[in-house]
Amino acid sequence: MTEDDIEAIEKEMLEELKRPQGRSILVCPVCGSTDVTYYMDLKMGYQYQCKSCNYVGVLVLEADVTSSPEK
Repeated sequence: MTEDDIEAIEKEMLEELKRPQGRSILVCPVCGSTDVTYYMDLKMGYQYQCKSCNYVGVLVLEADVTSSPEK
C-alpha cells in the first residue's frame, strides 16, 4: 500500500464522517433478517444474535434507514 493509497483512504473516511448520520438497522449476515439483537457485551465489543436463524457472532451488517417521501 502506497502513501497515496493511504491518503485516499483517509480522505474517504473524513468525507464519510461529514455526511449526516441517519438511523441504521442491524441485518443478519447469514439470513438477511433484521430481527437482530445484542447478545453479549465483550471487553472489545458486542456479540449479536439473530432471532430468525440463531446466528451468534460479532459480525452484523448495518443498513441505513431512509424515510420515504410522502405522497
